[in-house]
Amino acid sequence: MGSSKMITKYRADQVGSFLRPKELLDARKNPDLAPNDLHAIEDRHILEVLDRQKQIGFKVFTDGELRRTSFMGDFYESVEGLDREQDVDRTWKGGTPSVAVAKGVGAPAGAVVSKLRQTKRLTKDELDFLKKHAPGDIKMTLPTANQFPAIAYKKGVSERAYPTYSEFLWDIVPIMRAEIQALAQEGVKYIQIDAPRYSYYIDPKWRRHIQDEM
Repeated sequence: MGSSKMITKYRADQVGSFLRPKELLDARKNPDLAPNDLHAIEDRHILEVLDRQKQIGFKVFTDGELRRTSFMGDFYESVEGLDREQDVDRTWKGGTPSVAVAKGVGAPAGAVVSKLRQTKRLTKDELDFLKKHAPGDIKMTLPTANQFPAIAYKKGVSERAYPTYSEFLWDIVPIMRAEIQALAQEGVKYIQIDAPRYSYYIDPKWRRHIQDEM
C-alpha cells in the first residue's frame, strides 16, 4: 500500500493591538513633545513590530494600533461632539464593588455632548504608512459601533444631544460603515471588528438592560 500524506494548513495571526513600548507611553504623556516628533517615534516602533511579525512568520500584518491612545482612539480623534472633560464612571465588580473614573492614556475619552460630526477618516494615516511598509497583507482593526453608547453616554449630560442610547448608536453606524467600505476599496483584505458585545444578546440580564436603555 502506498503511504498517504495529510497536509494541514495552519494560520497564525495576532489580535491586532500590541503593548505600547515605554518610550511611546512616555512620549504621549509629554505635553512639550511636538506632534511630528511623536509621529516619528510611532513610525520607528511600528517598523519594529512589522519586522517582528515578519520574523515570526506572519503573513498578515498590523501596526499594533501604536498610533492610538486606545483601541477605540481612532474614533474619538475623528469626530466632534465628545467632551473629554466629561468623565464617565465605571463600576468595577470584584471582591468589593467600586466606582472608578476612566481617565488617562488608553482610557475612553469623555462623553457625547452634541451631535457627532466626522472631521476625518478613522484609519487613513495608519493605512497609508502600512501600505508603504507592511511586507504582506494588511489587517486593520476598528471598534464596533455598539461599543460607544455603553461607554460614552452619560446620563444627565448626553441627553442634550441624543435623547436615547439608540439615537446615539445610529449616528455612529454610518461612520463605521463608511470606514469599512473605504478600507475594502483600498484593498485591505482583513478588517477586525473589536468588542462587539455579543454577550449582551445572549445573557437575559443584558437583554433586559438594553431593552430598558434603548
